[in-house]
Amino acid sequence: MKRSKDFEVRRLYRLLGELVPYSMIENFNFSGWIYEGKNIDLPFAWNYNGINHVVFSNKFSILRKNDFEDVYIQAWFGGESLVLIDEEPYGEINAYHKELNITPFCDGEEHKIEVQTVARGLFGTREESVFKYSRIVVYDNEIRKVIFFVKNVIDTIKETNNESLANALVNLADEFLSKLNIPHATENYIKTVKSDPAIVEQVSSVWSPAEFPYFESVYDKKVKENILNGFEIFREKLKSLRNLFPKFGKAYVAGHAHIDYAWLWPVHETKRKIVRTFANAVQLAKKYKNFVYIQSSAQMYEDLKSLYPELFEQIRNLVKNGQWEPVGGMWVESDCNVPGVESLIRQFYYGQKFFEKEFGKISKVAWLPDVFGFSWFLPQILKQTGIDYFVTTKLNWNEANDFPYDICKWRGIDGSEVIYYNFKNFEEGYNGRISAKSLINTFSNFRQKELTDKFFISFGYGDGGGGPSEEMCESYNPLNEIPGVPEVEYSTTERFFSDLMQDLANAKLPIWDGELYLELHRGTLTSQSRTKILHKIAEDELRTTEILNALFLGDKQAQIDELWKVLLRNEFHDILPGSSIKEVYEDTEKELNYVIEQCDVIQKSFFDGNDEIITIFNPSSFKQRISFEYNNFIKTNDCDKSLKTIKTYRGNYLCVSENELKPFEILSFKVQREKSEFHNTQKFVDDYTIENGLLLVHIYRDGSINIFNKVLKKWAFNEKGNVLVTAKDIPAYWENWDIDYRTRNHYIVLKAEKIKIVEDNEIRKVVEIFYDYEGSRIWQYLILENESDELKVETKIDWHHRRSILKVLFPTNVLSRYAKYDIDGGYIQRPTHDNTNFEQARFEVLGHRWIDVSQYDHGVCIINNGKYGHIVKGSTIEMTLVKAGIYPDFFADEGEQSFIYLIYLHGFEDVKEFYARADKLNKKIKAFNGKPLTKGWNLNISSDSLRVLSLRKVDEKIYLRILETVGSSGTATIKLEGINFKEVKFVDILENKISEVEFKEGKIELTYKPFKIYTIEFVL
Repeated sequence: MKRSKDFEVRRLYRLLGELVPYSMIENFNFSGWIYEGKNIDLPFAWNYNGINHVVFSNKFSILRKNDFEDVYIQAWFGGESLVLIDEEPYGEINAYHKELNITPFCDGEEHKIEVQTVARGLFGTREESVFKYSRIVVYDNEIRKVIFFVKNVIDTIKETNNESLANALVNLADEFLSKLNIPHATENYIKTVKSDPAIVEQVSSVWSPAEFPYFESVYDKKVKENILNGFEIFREKLKSLRNLFPKFGKAYVAGHAHIDYAWLWPVHETKRKIVRTFANAVQLAKKYKNFVYIQSSAQMYEDLKSLYPELFEQIRNLVKNGQWEPVGGMWVESDCNVPGVESLIRQFYYGQKFFEKEFGKISKVAWLPDVFGFSWFLPQILKQTGIDYFVTTKLNWNEANDFPYDICKWRGIDGSEVIYYNFKNFEEGYNGRISAKSLINTFSNFRQKELTDKFFISFGYGDGGGGPSEEMCESYNPLNEIPGVPEVEYSTTERFFSDLMQDLANAKLPIWDGELYLELHRGTLTSQSRTKILHKIAEDELRTTEILNALFLGDKQAQIDELWKVLLRNEFHDILPGSSIKEVYEDTEKELNYVIEQCDVIQKSFFDGNDEIITIFNPSSFKQRISFEYNNFIKTNDCDKSLKTIKTYRGNYLCVSENELKPFEILSFKVQREKSEFHNTQKFVDDYTIENGLLLVHIYRDGSINIFNKVLKKWAFNEKGNVLVTAKDIPAYWENWDIDYRTRNHYIVLKAEKIKIVEDNEIRKVVEIFYDYEGSRIWQYLILENESDELKVETKIDWHHRRSILKVLFPTNVLSRYAKYDIDGGYIQRPTHDNTNFEQARFEVLGHRWIDVSQYDHGVCIINNGKYGHIVKGSTIEMTLVKAGIYPDFFADEGEQSFIYLIYLHGFEDVKEFYARADKLNKKIKAFNGKPLTKGWNLNISSDSLRVLSLRKVDEKIYLRILETVGSSGTATIKLEGINFKEVKFVDILENKISEVEFKEGKIELTYKPFKIYTIEFVL
């Protein structure tokens, strides 16, 4: 009678369960534990303060009697636990690693054991802080290997689609297991129940279960002999099946632990996860000599080196031996949407430099399996940092449209190309297993088998760390003997790609030319807005600080480097996107504020502090009209007699001149401080109009506006713009990650409560618009400066709604099928229509500092200083201001935040102008008390298509990094005035020489191409 495959699999698992009790030689209590200096009895309840770990200590002296014996600790201490033996990290105990192999220490000598425990699960959940049990178990590893082997055969039966193979394996496994002479006498059998995983739960759950002893040994040499003899026959017959059912495909596998640097736990807990996980991986590498482990993130290695340098040294040795691969080349697995170009450059710069210094080589593989989409400028950064291959699995998560390739060339905005690789393993993805299920299904899911039969799998428990287990590693050899499953080989990612490229040598790979958009987690462009704004400020302040240090030939670069690393770790892909717990953002905002404060300290250190002199500095790549904020009312009769000062509605002072500062120009002048007699008057209005010689701004009673350009004779909006709307936002799954796609169908338009004039002076007019929406309050300040052709909107929000979204809409008076979005390293054009599923799925997209929609004769550009979630549908620009979800931080976007955007109604489209105005908003002129302590030098670049990403002084070298921003090509002159240099080189991002550069009279010529990054080294 034929039975279903599921029936046969269940039956075989139950037969196999009978072998487990006979694999245990001994099982006894491990007592004598000490907690806070006192002996304890188990179970023992202990106090957990929510932050610090507790420590349990003990000693053991065990002698291994036979080579086939392996000795384990089985214990539950009350949460995630790091085990140290003889004061060195050795392994971990957690929900996925419930026993720890201590065989290497079973030499009859006394050894100290210490366990550091937090009452938390792998995903941050609270655990009951009870030390429940502790036992020593001695296994017969020969019988255990039989059990693991046969389990993998049964798993293959379950997973294979080949009915003939499944039937053959069922018959073979049944023949072996059924013929085993396992004692079934009741007196003996009752002793096995607690150790038999196939029956213990069932027989213990009846109304009145029998009394089963916890452990009484049934280990029997005759039973063992019977098992091993039968197994040899089983293996021989299995071998013959391989001729009938050959293997297909080759899986390159590596142990791995995806450790989120913060997520459902704060960073201080991550550091403990790193030690636990890395210690576990080191022990597996020692036990299994062909085992390979891969791990990203230089920050994690640096953390480990500072905490446990001896363990770090063991990892360095494993790297030399080829068993451990530092992969990814990044400081952390960063978000790749919100950070600017230079931030992503620094991720790879500091990451690869660390790998090269500590491990002797850089990574060739970008490893970003879990990041929420990838900007179009990333391939260029990868190529310039020595990376040829890019791995992600995240696009498997797309909601509507499958990404079409598993292998392709990904072409960046400048034309740079890297190999894109994806693997689709539905058994936990990048947290995979070595199992028949993973191998068969991952190969089945691979869509380009005409190119190669090779594929990659990373295995190990992850997200919360933990990594591979012994059981996973024990599956490696059996799977290579079982017919009808892919071949398995431990491998680094680098060797996998080397072998893969041999197969692809003559293949014409498809090309993906564009961003890698994730059709999910769109809310991460906005969630935790305050953190994103702080991050943006910190980015700009670090850049300014480095430039000043270079211009004054300072010695602060090492200090600035450390500040960069603080910023970079907070760009981790669950921190900056806004998908972590509240404690993470409390820490992150402290760290980002620290970066900003330290930058301010360093910047001020270049000036003497004399309050009778002010020095102003333009950190922008574009000239700027002099306008800066100051804490006093000042006048000058020195070099700029046109300087005027007003007191703003915020109570500080704004100083404005008719003159301009060139890019990176430094200007000092004497000032007189005076007490201001200026007082802003306030006047409440309904409908109101403000205007200057270029613009007329009409403000409607509800707070919406329209703008008329007097030169163009065009209105910006169809009737009303700058319309604030809110909506209920309840995603189906990922609260603080996602935006419900139907949200935009249910907008509620906010109406202003009050409108009043708060400034009207010789420099500008300011109108305050106040909204109160059920306790959430919004203040908008519309600022129109004299002779300005843009409207500035300063916005302050005090938000107190949950599961809601706040947007501002600009229904433009423009007809265009495409909109341009700044991505910091250039811009991307996206359709404004919803013709296909592809466009419909992109209902919230990335934009950095500006978004523009234009027709032939005019357009509207929205420029901002810290908002990243946008969309243009039809002619309406939408900018998302608040995304207030409830998980994992219930109070995401609660409270106050401030930001600014500009509305620019322009004529013929000029991308350079968009970037210049964005710089004016984001890289404002800075003012310092006193004159410079040393004379600086000047940087002049003849083309305004080129933007300076960074200027650094490192030892006796100056590094200038520039980017062609607008999509043009040409030749530019770069001149360094007031400084002598000996030689000039073009270098890559890692500062490896590309070519020598001729120079004359302090000048070089640069022939540039669209969207290219250039780094130039000047040797002083």
